Amino acid sequence: MRSIDIRLRVSALLILALLLPAASFPEAGRPSGGFAGWIEVPELRDGIAPEQFQEIRSALEAWERQKGMPEPQTGADEAPLVYPFFPQAGLLGQDLFLTNFTDLEPLPNAVLDWDCTNYTYDGHRGHDSLIRSFREQAIGVPVFAALDGIVVETHDGEPDQQTEWNPSNLANFVAIDHGGGYTGLYYHLKRDSVAVVPGQTVTAGTQIGLTGSSGISDWPHLHFESWKDRRWFEPSAGPCRPGDSFWASQPPVVRNLYVADFYMTRGDLDIPDFETLLHDPAERAGGFLQGFQRVSQRVDLRNLPEASTFRMRVVNPRRKTVLDISDQFGNRFPLSLGFGLFSFDLNLDVPGTWRFQLDVNGARLVDAPFQVGTNPRQIANRPPNRITVRLDPPRPQVGKVMTCAVRTSLISEDPDFDIVSYRYEWKVNGRPVRSVTSAALTDLLPAGTAQPKDRVTCRVVPSDGRRRGQAAIAALVLEER
Repeated sequence: MRSIDIRLRVSALLILALLLPAASFPEAGRPSGGFAGWIEVPELRDGIAPEQFQEIRSALEAWERQKGMPEPQTGADEAPLVYPFFPQAGLLGQDLFLTNFTDLEPLPNAVLDWDCTNYTYDGHRGHDSLIRSFREQAIGVPVFAALDGIVVETHDGEPDQQTEWNPSNLANFVAIDHGGGYTGLYYHLKRDSVAVVPGQTVTAGTQIGLTGSSGISDWPHLHFESWKDRRWFEPSAGPCRPGDSFWASQPPVVRNLYVADFYMTRGDLDIPDFETLLHDPAERAGGFLQGFQRVSQRVDLRNLPEASTFRMRVVNPRRKTVLDISDQFGNRFPLSLGFGLFSFDLNLDVPGTWRFQLDVNGARLVDAPFQVGTNPRQIANRPPNRITVRLDPPRPQVGKVMTCAVRTSLISEDPDFDIVSYRYEWKVNGRPVRSVTSAALTDLLPAGTAQPKDRVTCRVVPSDGRRRGQAAIAALVLEER
């Protein structure tokens, strides 16, 4: 077997690697594969066009004059404010990836985040949380008001699948006066998703829009920006931003290596560029007909350490390893975002459950079963795997937001590796109060929806778009104040 051909191309901050083993096996029936190429992740940035930002500032100043607010005082103490939750559906470090904080370094061409690292870029003023692809965006990932407030300004109708930094692009957004001189800005929303209007009063947890990639944006994400008296600030506290945190539970910097998504498909994966990567058009598959097949896998990695190694195996139902490849990724720098594509020919000669296994730096990250059958009925589409749900906090109080969280695997949430949507159905004492279909692993019930001693239930039904999985239900009774 000749050597594996692994190639990467390095960009300034983030790298996307297409990794396909190129192997030649002289023995009949052994797998063979080839290198498909590379694509590069751009420097992920976002922002607001200067003219649009000035319009937002003018709207905020006009709102303050209308309210009769005093002029901000330089050096004045900030009133206490605590964000009770991150204002986007999903779980940080799983289906959400918080990639940029504010840049606290005033000097140009230098960056510094609150944790004294570089999870930001020059001049950035907010928190960026990425969803996984445009396929999740198409299903919908809600954005919520972080606190009670009054909507000051909104904008909608702009294209929402931007993948290049273009200073002329306008963003869909919501600006909310959260009281006490605090303002929350929610940028890059999905087109036609803004669900509030200026002057509207909202409570914490109210859905205000959906995650998108409108404006100066190159990945579907939420940019959440915090202001006090017309000056932006960093809500997270740490060694390079002393003082109190503005979060009830501060979002962590997730630095551990994990798999954000995985799937298999028949044939080769055709992903020639970054935009195709985000649209993710491949037809996913968890079953293959017996015989010689071209099989491909995509693995989405987060926080890949520098100089990482991998070992890939395919194991048949008889526990025989039919493919075993080890090599280095070759990355000279840590990767916030890395994507591996593997393709090879296999003789799927034994019907039953096979396994694809991937170890990175000696740790098992993927152990994914797939089926081999003798006829199409044996590899037909299957519903999503069973989920469980929980309500947080476990002892909810009146006037507080409640979270319904799905427990599942990002790798095997569906036996055919399909993207799964979740239908969240909230009830209070048996009365429906909120229903939404989302690609996210959480949903919120707005503050004030339930009263003392009310019974709150959250029923979640997973679906792969063709078949629904088994519903899961969680219930709690609200405590009195």
